Parts: sequence; structure tokens; C-alpha cells
Amino acid sequence: MSELSPKARSGEPRMRASDDERDRTAALLAEAFAAGRLTAEEHAERMEAAYAARTRGDLAPLTADLPAPAPGAPLASAADNEAVRALFSKVRRSGQWPVPPHTVVRASFGAVVIDLRQAVFTRREVVIQADSFFGKVEVIVPDHAQVYDVGTALFGKRSQHGRRSDKSGVDGPVVRITGRSVFGHVRVMRRFKWPWRDGR
Repeated sequence: MSELSPKARSGEPRMRASDDERDRTAALLAEAFAAGRLTAEEHAERMEAAYAARTRGDLAPLTADLPAPAPGAPLASAADNEAVRALFSKVRRSGQWPVPPHTVVRASFGAVVIDLRQAVFTRREVVIQADSFFGKVEVIVPDHAQVYDVGTALFGKRSQHGRRSDKSGVDGPVVRITGRSVFGHVRVMRRFKWPWRDGR
């Protein structure tokens, strides 16, 4: 992913911003939110502005008060890119965790729950490869997320529950679900119908 140079930040404010530059800004905002430099409201406002930005000049103010990462430093830890696996067990990932561009989830004779409702999206669009073999993968998405399940099933099942909310017209993140369900179940949910299912 390209990084904005000092010249790009100041000398070319009218230059059209690329998708890579918007994603770079979003990743910096996610890091700042995870470090406690931004509140949830500030992060949401800046993320919306980042993906609405047309020029580099629109992007520059969004990270002007944040420390710049060291050259070549990754914006996500190696652990964030590791596959989430459940073998004869149940694994749940939730809370304010940074969602990498591509997440691999594998459930074999077990269950994996990926809760994205409070997650920090470092990209506008993320891909979750959900592979279920005699197991279950459950992905809980924000109410305003756009979900596209393009995976396959062989003697298995794929389902979606809940409807996308408008949420004041703000476009939510795009979550693409891929992978394969073999004698298993891949389920996408927006909100639970019964409070006890949500741990409340």
C-alpha cells in the first residue's frame, strides 16, 4: 500500500486521492483508536470523512494530529493475520480488535464466533474466508454493514439473519464472506432476537 509522502501531504493537496491512500488513512485512524488517542465518536467521524475524501488535501487533516508510524512499520501485528481455528473446541473473537483486510476462519468439529460489532475496521472492505468442516462459523456484523456471502456449501448450510439498518444513511463497512461449508454451517447475524443470546 502506498504511503503519503510529505510532499503528497502538503505540496499536492489538490491531487486526487487513491483508494490505497484512503485505506492507509483508515489504518492510521484504526491504530490511533486502538491506542486510545481517538474516542469512538472521533474515530467514526474521521473514518467517514476518509472514505468520502476526494483529494489528498481532504485526507491530510484527518491524521495531522496523530504520530506518524515508523517507516516500514506494519499497521497490524502478525497475530492479527493468523488464521482463527477451532478443532473440537469453540473460539470467539470479539471486542475492539483491528480487522485485517483478509481473515481466515476454520472450524473443524468445533465452532468459531467472529464478532465485528465493536471491531476496528482498517479497511472499508474486508474479506472473511469461513471454512467449516463438520463445524460452525458464526459472523456477527454491525447493523449497517453490507454483507456479501459468495461462499459455497457441500452437504452444508450458509445462512443470513437480520436486516441491514439505514443508520442515518451512513454506509457501513463491506464484509465479503468466502470459503466452503462441508457438512457444516456458516451463519451471518446482525443482532440477536433473544437478549440471552447476546450475553446480556
